[in-house]
Amino acid sequence: MMSSEEKMEADGRSIYVGNVDYGATAEQLEAHFYGCGPLNRVTILCDKFTDFAYIEFADEESARTATLLDESLFRGKPIKPLSLS
Repeated sequence: MMSSEEKMEADGRSIYVGNVDYGATAEQLEAHFYGCGPLNRVTILCDKFTDFAYIEFADEESARTATLLDESLFRGKPIKPLSLS
């Protein structure tokens, strides 16, 4: 279990990515955000109602850099990376 402080720290290193293609894999998202910095984990939530992912980076600067990929094309769709903090 993570403490609330640890959760807040992880959120500061994480982004939400909206409009993710339903067929996307974690490896494909890792490749798309590769240049932003080292990633700790990718979580894709895909069902018939959702199309988003969470990406946790190793540091906050990488997460901030990743938000600059707003509207970049991923699998033919413009994605929406947003900071969690």
